[in-house]
Amino acid sequence: MEIILVAIIIILAVLLMKEVKRKRKDKAKQEEQDRLLTRYVADNLDMEKRLSDMEHAYDKQQEMDGEIRRIQQQIGLLKHDMKNHTMVILSYLEENRTEEAKQYAGEILDKLNRMYTYVNVGNSLLSHIINTKLSLAKEKGIEIKAEIENLSFSYMDSVDFSSLLNNMLDNAVNGALDSGAPKLEVDIASKKGFDMITVKNSIDRSVLKENPELTSSKEEPGHGYGMKQMKAVVRKYEGDMDIYEKDGMFIVSVMLG
Repeated sequence: MEIILVAIIIILAVLLMKEVKRKRKDKAKQEEQDRLLTRYVADNLDMEKRLSDMEHAYDKQQEMDGEIRRIQQQIGLLKHDMKNHTMVILSYLEENRTEEAKQYAGEILDKLNRMYTYVNVGNSLLSHIINTKLSLAKEKGIEIKAEIENLSFSYMDSVDFSSLLNNMLDNAVNGALDSGAPKLEVDIASKKGFDMITVKNSIDRSVLKENPELTSSKEEPGHGYGMKQMKAVVRKYEGDMDIYEKDGMFIVSVMLG
């Protein structure tokens, strides 16, 4: 009887060990499947992000191409009309109608000033953003000063770069329009081994005193609009952002690279 009991115990022990081994094997298999699934999901998310970035870049390229064609058309029309404009001015001068000639020439100059020349610095996205925003600012009567170097910003994702620069310029344009004599200055250059983006806009009173936290909402765009996104992008690329006021200008300066 004892022998039978021992045999049963041994058989149960063997079966238990087999069950434990099976469960361990199943667990390892499940863990491997989970790992493969996680990698598959991660790879697909990465592919989706790359696809989204490509679509975004393509849309920006299409917008830029359209803007270039629009400006080229404006320049072409102006060149076509220049001969006629010159003849009109000469006819005024021949008739000693100098005041009419001056007025006519002034109207042509005003038209030229309203046509912002396309900025092409080798970086298509930078060129597109600068051209679009400064053209809009010019149309709104903002006095513009821009110094743009040919910087690639190749270390930045195009979506991040677009978010940073667009928000900086949007804030500056809105801020300038709140002042009596709207001015906008943009300086993008390499200084001491770093890429610097500095955007200034005119102010009639201190923004930092009235709104030190630079809070804003989408319904009421101002200097705080998009500030979280801007700071997040700067942190992502281990850069630095400085916000201050000087000589009647609100200044946002970003150091990257």
